[in-house]
Amino acid sequence: MPRSKAIKEGRKVFNNLYYFPENQMLDCNQYIIVDQNSDELALFDTGNGASLKGLFDGMKKINLDPNNITKVYLTHEHVDHVLGVYKIMEVMKENPPKIFAYGDTANILKGGNESKIFPGDWGIGPEMFGIEIEPLEIIDLIGLTEVQIFPGFTFQIHYTPGHSLGSISYYEPNHRILIPGDLVFTGGSFGRYDFPGGSLNKLIESIKFVNNLDVKYLLPGHMGISENGNQQIELSYRMVRSIRSFY
Repeated sequence: MPRSKAIKEGRKVFNNLYYFPENQMLDCNQYIIVDQNSDELALFDTGNGASLKGLFDGMKKINLDPNNITKVYLTHEHVDHVLGVYKIMEVMKENPPKIFAYGDTANILKGGNESKIFPGDWGIGPEMFGIEIEPLEIIDLIGLTEVQIFPGFTFQIHYTPGHSLGSISYYEPNHRILIPGDLVFTGGSFGRYDFPGGSLNKLIESIKFVNNLDVKYLLPGHMGISENGNQQIELSYRMVRSIRSFY
């Protein structure tokens, strides 16, 4: 079982928004939004399950109570982003949060489709993380153009495939926040497109789309975050287009 229980040292991005960086072993960055009118919390992506204790310890260190997580929003269906859902539902079974996902991601989790959560022939499975895959109750975001997380945080829902079939980006225009999952990263990086359901052409079109949004805070699934979102996305867009020139 991966030992990715190291504490996730959270930090404030700005009021009511917090960033928790990924641990090792197929984990991801996670983000917490605080409801300014209550103690409720919303979590974006759940990591690999083995890192959940590290997240909870990091939350407690900055006075965020994990028991107040009432909503979980997923960016796509891959192991490093969704496996923690099962651990969360286990440890919070007395008062479980609502889980939100889009289209293919929602269907994969509803059906407990392990082969879609672990893309390709990686030679690993949920048992390595101490997790059992089972069907879950998921609220499907498909058909929605936006969702109010909490007052002051209303995110647009944009379908941005290329890395996976279920990939979406959450965009908050008032605060200029983009949570793109594994679509685009800082430093000119971008998501892999060689997994089942991936597509270089779709990835390019999706990055082109988010490149036209007004983004200050780029909060991706891996690597660091940036307060120069548009600059970072433009760099990734140039880099990903250069790859297509080789085909």
